[in-house]
Amino acid sequence: MSCLKPRPPFLGLPPSLLLLGALILVASALEAVNLVEFCDQILQGDGMIVRSHPDSRKFYFVAVETDCWLTVQAASPQDRVLFQFRFFLVYSLTQPPPSELPQTTTSGLSQPSEDLCTSSSYLQFYDGPAKEGPRLGNPLCGLTIPGPVVSTGRSLSLRLVTRGQLPRVDFVGDFTSFRLALLIPGSSISTCGPGLYFLCRNKRCIPQSLVCDTWDINNCGDGSDQTSHPPASCRAL
Repeated sequence: MSCLKPRPPFLGLPPSLLLLGALILVASALEAVNLVEFCDQILQGDGMIVRSHPDSRKFYFVAVETDCWLTVQAASPQDRVLFQFRFFLVYSLTQPPPSELPQTTTSGLSQPSEDLCTSSSYLQFYDGPAKEGPRLGNPLCGLTIPGPVVSTGRSLSLRLVTRGQLPRVDFVGDFTSFRLALLIPGSSISTCGPGLYFLCRNKRCIPQSLVCDTWDINNCGDGSDQTSHPPASCRAL
């Protein structure tokens, strides 16, 4: 599957494609994109595979002093965003001296942080557009695959920071637009509401475009969107 290509920002674009000074790129279902190629941009879609860099799973990303933000946005304003890692490796072989470490708070702005990851390379999630929403959890680093991350609204932002002289970064994850199913009044039947949505067994609703995808991504979180039996009834290619 082809990847979205980075585009020159702003020049010649209609105002409807600009949001808070950032370019919004709209993706078809489950495009594969590379974080470091889309710094300070907004990617919108039903779902997307996000890799750290083009050579992920082959070579480490080793650029020093990287500070790259990416916002992923659900296609529908009523949806939330679920991000799940499939592979994760983020650390530095050498760390900067204490005098060069950043000052951070729970909002990521000022005050010393004792978190071990901030003295090395790390990935941080934010609930909302880049540089606006609060942090979601602690900075992430190391070799252990982190758990799922869920936004409270339509947008979720990732920030990759590399510190020290020998950063080692390589990760692969995916984001899914979803909403929670609602009970039909007076019955025990759940519905996803208007739009083309698939009702997962766990009562999440995901866009129909993500069901039986060729990447075999578990967008529901319970696998029900990739099974060969109902409700998905996927066919082997």
